[in-house]
Amino acid sequence: MKYLKLPVDFSTMIQGKPQQRCAIEESIAQYIMMQITSRYGEVAGRNDFGSDIWELEFNQLIKIYEWEERVRLSLQESIIKYEHRLSDTKVHVSLSEVDTDVDSKKYSEVRRKAIITVTGTITQTGVAFNFNTTLYVSPLSQ
Repeated sequence: MKYLKLPVDFSTMIQGKPQQRCAIEESIAQYIMMQITSRYGEVAGRNDFGSDIWELEFNQLIKIYEWEERVRLSLQESIIKYEHRLSDTKVHVSLSEVDTDVDSKKYSEVRRKAIITVTGTITQTGVAFNFNTTLYVSPLSQ
């Protein structure tokens, strides 16, 4: 089965033109990325779809390990609840501080970098699934 590739071009879909398709692995990865980048309540009818990332984005008082664990748990719960094509789902979140303006000799722009890894098994095929992404969040100093 081929899945729709995001973003969907609804104007061509309405005209009956063929849409870009992708394999199940890419479709699952797209769906997980949508969960990572969605705030709670952003998807109508699914108030628990998304992650804690955007609730914690500018929270400077939370410890790194607490941030990692809250985001990990929120993503794991959302993925298990809404991504039924995966089983044995595990989420790992690592947060670090990086200087994103390394070319500047005058200014330093330190940000947090979240590395998110999702592993599991594709239920339909039994094949191992691996997803990795990196997000830059919450400026530490401006």
